[in-house]
Amino acid sequence: MPCTVSTRYATNTPRPIKAYKGGCIPKSNRRRLTSTSLSSYNNIAAGGAIMVPTLIGMMFDKFSKRGGGHVVALLSAAMISNLSNILKQEVPKVFRVPIEHVLYDWCWTIFLPASLVFALLSSSTSNVQLEDSESQPPSFTDSHVTRKCLQGMAIPFLIGSIGSLLGGVLSFFSVAMPSSSASSVKYTTNAILAGCLSASYIGGTINFFAAGKILTPLSNSNDMGNLFASMAAADLVVMALYFTMLSTVSKSRWLKQFFPSRESAEITAGKESSIITETDPWVASNSPNASLLSKIFATSLAIFSAFSSVFLARQLENTISNKFKIPGTMCAFLAMFGLLYDKLIRFGTYAFKSIPAMEMTFKEIPVVAPGLSNLAFFLLFAAVGTTADVTSAVLGGPMALFFAMLALTVHSVVLLSGTLVWSRVVSTHKSDHVLPTWQEVLTASNAAIGGPSTAATFAAGLVPSNNGSYRRALVLSASIYGVLGYAVGTSAGVSLTKLLLRWVT
Repeated sequence: MPCTVSTRYATNTPRPIKAYKGGCIPKSNRRRLTSTSLSSYNNIAAGGAIMVPTLIGMMFDKFSKRGGGHVVALLSAAMISNLSNILKQEVPKVFRVPIEHVLYDWCWTIFLPASLVFALLSSSTSNVQLEDSESQPPSFTDSHVTRKCLQGMAIPFLIGSIGSLLGGVLSFFSVAMPSSSASSVKYTTNAILAGCLSASYIGGTINFFAAGKILTPLSNSNDMGNLFASMAAADLVVMALYFTMLSTVSKSRWLKQFFPSRESAEITAGKESSIITETDPWVASNSPNASLLSKIFATSLAIFSAFSSVFLARQLENTISNKFKIPGTMCAFLAMFGLLYDKLIRFGTYAFKSIPAMEMTFKEIPVVAPGLSNLAFFLLFAAVGTTADVTSAVLGGPMALFFAMLALTVHSVVLLSGTLVWSRVVSTHKSDHVLPTWQEVLTASNAAIGGPSTAATFAAGLVPSNNGSYRRALVLSASIYGVLGYAVGTSAGVSLTKLLLRWVT
């Protein structure tokens, strides 16, 4: 008798199935094949959920010529993901885009750090030689620009961190999370959520869960697990809104006018003082004249440089984290490796001047790198939009959304107003303190909210490619303050919770 299997469409009627390696499918393999087909569908659905919005965003950037493609990609991904979720509940036959998938994780752990390396490689075209470097003021050297950038970001990062703590306090007193427990237990739960959220808005999402691991045992509420999950979902949704807002205000000329510009003088010097050497091989190559083969090899070398940097940086971060308990050092290593590969590519250009094909390949790397960096960043925004499960966040508790949104709003208001007041006071007293630029204020906020990788990649996109020294300084500063936020975020959140608990008791 042939091997048969019943289906739900034919209740008791056996139905023959295809042979499997010359015979029937063993029972042990049937579930595996079913899960494999489901996994294959999830892979296709997840890949489409991030690729389609990425293409939409890139096309929008290409035709609008005003930017904003990252926001379009994020909103498109969120719409596709949440619409499929809603339709799945109404029409069971409609397939659902998975909210969690390894491809989304890769956008954070691989493509995001790789985009930072691509950004550093793309700044090579602006590393023009000076006719007389000794005659240039020290403000044009990389070290001096980096020092100014670090000093400029110090106050905004500090003010933004204070704003995150104040946001947690205001949410604690203003928003009552729904709970079936007694009033005293409710206060404890709210204090824990306020501490976790404040930790997240100082160092990043990793601090949210690190603080939660320490604080959740303090609560006796039966609803603590559900409330924590609702707050985590709300945090993702609010983060998506935050990235949208940040991309929008970064192009605001009205806000930018309230802050000094550290890049304009350098760009002006580069354009007007005729210090660019005409024979400099690092003036951007004529891309249309480059052969297709040179572009392919250049793209391959850029991808190898980026992904090898990500692999090495992760290994070093794991080693340092295990031995010295210092998390978040990966971005600092990425900046080092990116600059190292930049030097190697410059050396390769000079070393292979006698071989035109090789020289053109090396010169094409900084030409193709910006597109690769942009693609990786678009993928990140698409992944953020896809994982922002608005339906689950709303169903899990609208108050969690309001709790997180209020805390982030307070962070933004305190950061902007506090930095403006600081700048006015320093300008009035004619102090020697370095005033922060608009790019440094935004990067400081991103370093606190998103962490070093997101902040560094975002910083690279804030500075024009013809100002490589300031771009590298801003990326390095974002990495340093992002790592600092990682280091202090969890402790700050836990301390805030304990202070709130002591206040209410």
